[in-house]
Amino acid sequence: MRKVFDRYFTEAEERQLFKTVARFADINARRDYAWMRLLRQTGIRVETLAGLNVLDAQTGLADKYLHLRPEITKRDQGGRVFLTTKARQALKELLAIHREMGYPLADESPLIFSRKHQRLSVRSYQSRTRHWCQAAGLADGSPHWFRHTLAKRIMKNSTAQDPRGVVQVALTHASINSTSVYTMPDKEDVERAMEEAS
Repeated sequence: MRKVFDRYFTEAEERQLFKTVARFADINARRDYAWMRLLRQTGIRVETLAGLNVLDAQTGLADKYLHLRPEITKRDQGGRVFLTTKARQALKELLAIHREMGYPLADESPLIFSRKHQRLSVRSYQSRTRHWCQAAGLADGSPHWFRHTLAKRIMKNSTAQDPRGVVQVALTHASINSTSVYTMPDKEDVERAMEEAS
């Protein structure tokens, strides 16, 4: 039996999550707000985000593409991802927070640091996302949901002739078959259709 794909944030959930994080002015909340927006805008995997260095961000800002080094991508495939205006703003904020935390902008320095002055780990990103989802009153969520959220928004809102192909390129999927999950009905669409039929 085919199930509804629901491992993404609805538009309302996304607004609630970002509104909740944005209410806090401390540096760690501002850091989290910036990297969550970067994940949402680029669809990169959390493992890739965790591996980003200062030079990756600076190069991305210079040419509007985030160049993904093979060693920080799935199956060492590398790639590049277009940086929207909002993604570039998130990168700028991450660089500013990096400086504000007292770290030099050395090329190989981790873009995002933990409170323990180390590269923020994948587990920490997962923990921070769960923390903010709970604070926002959401039942569930993970960093990977931002990737799914971007794909669902492209499928729903794109005017491209082949939105599925756009998703494949945007998410650096090796095969178009990997994007089939995003063609499944949205949970909102199922709920709406059931209400209409009741």
